[in-house]
Amino acid sequence: MCGIAGIVKKNIFEENSYRDTLKKMTDSIIHRGPDDEGHEFFQNCFLGFRRLAIVDLSSDGHQPMYSNTKNECIVFNGEIYGYRDLKTEISDYPFKSNTDTEVILSLYQKSGFELPQQLNGMFSLAIWDEAKQQLFCARDRFGEKPFYYAIGKNGEFIFASEIKAILATNLIDAELNDEAIYHFLRHMYVNSQQSIYKNINVLPPAHQLVYKDGEIEISQYWNFPNDELQISEEEAIKNFKKLVEKSVEKQLVADVKVGAFLSGGLDSGTLVALSANKNQNLTTLGFQYQGDWDEMPDARSIAGKYKTDHKEVGLQNSEIPQVLVEVLKKMDEPIADTAILATYTICKEAAKNMTVVITGNAGDELFGGYGWYQKEQEILEKGSANSALLPLYKIGSTVSEKLGLEKQRQYFLDKIFRSKFPDIVSYQKGKVHNNFSNEETSKLLTTNKNYEHQYFFNLDKNNLNTCLKMDLTNVIPGDYLVKDDRIAMMHSIELRTPFLDKNLVEFCSALPTKYKVNSSQTKIILRKAFGDLLTSNILNKKKQGFGAPIADWLKITEMEDLTTKILKNSTSKIFNKLNFDEVQKQLNYNYKHWSLLVLGIWMEEHS
Repeated sequence: MCGIAGIVKKNIFEENSYRDTLKKMTDSIIHRGPDDEGHEFFQNCFLGFRRLAIVDLSSDGHQPMYSNTKNECIVFNGEIYGYRDLKTEISDYPFKSNTDTEVILSLYQKSGFELPQQLNGMFSLAIWDEAKQQLFCARDRFGEKPFYYAIGKNGEFIFASEIKAILATNLIDAELNDEAIYHFLRHMYVNSQQSIYKNINVLPPAHQLVYKDGEIEISQYWNFPNDELQISEEEAIKNFKKLVEKSVEKQLVADVKVGAFLSGGLDSGTLVALSANKNQNLTTLGFQYQGDWDEMPDARSIAGKYKTDHKEVGLQNSEIPQVLVEVLKKMDEPIADTAILATYTICKEAAKNMTVVITGNAGDELFGGYGWYQKEQEILEKGSANSALLPLYKIGSTVSEKLGLEKQRQYFLDKIFRSKFPDIVSYQKGKVHNNFSNEETSKLLTTNKNYEHQYFFNLDKNNLNTCLKMDLTNVIPGDYLVKDDRIAMMHSIELRTPFLDKNLVEFCSALPTKYKVNSSQTKIILRKAFGDLLTSNILNKKKQGFGAPIADWLKITEMEDLTTKILKNSTSKIFNKLNFDEVQKQLNYNYKHWSLLVLGIWMEEHS
């Protein structure tokens, strides 16, 4: 994995100061690529690169890399899976290396702006075309690899893998984005379509960008398939197995040691089983929570079955505050996902003896692994209730409760619920992944403004696949992949997500939901396809919650001290954006309290 950076400005070559500026950018992201550094200087464009060697460890993988004509020059962050197969199809290009980077260059020469559609993998890239005097940039379909850009004080087009590299130029005013803070408070992460800073932009997943003559043109090159597959269950399982197995095989390709995270769930268990069959010396790593949150007994059962070299790490309560501050200090944006602590600790351990790690991210969103999908399926089966009768339903509920008629009370409560949500998309937006309500968030912000976006798909609001796609489009690139990429890169390791293979995602997103989830079971197709590889306790156990023992964590003495120091101190930086009195009302040892503390710590370190 790597880090990329660049500056485009007319006659930049004549201004010596920009060479130092580019060096500051690549120095700031050395953690993304400690193995090599490169810079190239054109009359109107500077490109910078940091390399973490994964495939072709020789100097042939050095970037920025020129094409055979010397006209095109690329900086590329990521991995293209199956690139060796692509290479065999290109007979008229004089390859000099065994890298996916050179394959991208050859495809760009052949296909131009159609390039991203031919790539299956995780990537962010920038290609300077000297003849056309234009910069072509692209980002992978699901947002696994980051791409930020900004316009500098002197009209420069600046891009980089991380925000800190753009800030290192001192060409951008680091003004916080109120709309991004609003989204963080609502959902505990920054929207994947924007950054925490007002003057720094994000190239969205599945988009490409062309910068020429001072103009930016952005377009989308991929979207989910619109039509559902007409397919039998037998054929669906057969195709699904083939796609998953092929994706795992492709993503195990590396010239360095590969390991796998093992949580004790269906997704990671399946990937470990398949990986172990291809890699007999597989190392697995798990994070051990204390008490009821501990899934390591299940992880050990899979590790034992496949004879992996299994390692476990954990945190004592006394370590949690220190690690929290340490992570947030290094993160360019606030993120309140409680898994940041486990991810940071386990990546730190992984970095001791491996460079690539397989993860089970996105399985829940692709195969229907969450309880709310079952709830949404229930809504579909029962249908909505008449919203005009909501006052009567509420009266019926109250009267039934007073009379002790529990069955009748449950009837009215169900009617109240379904009259509030006329379709499952409204339920998804109203009840899932939400932290503070719109009203609470507006009160918390000193601007007292509502920035709520109406995110929607031009798809069937009563098809469960729509809700799965909403999660794949919002929470996956905004939360989970940001967490994984930034934290893994802090430790100079690469995380790979086989479930985000392009072909697998296209198949699963078009698969009828009856093969994924029903009222009694989640991840139906995964269980039927690979259940024989797993242990019975993993197959039959309930899914563990996606959070952590927040109330216990917040009551740790040192965490209480952080709350007092930051959230109960009116001079803290967080109160430049939030209302002090409204914050005090929310310090109740829950997720709202946690997210406020995360934001407060982050602002103390970054604002």
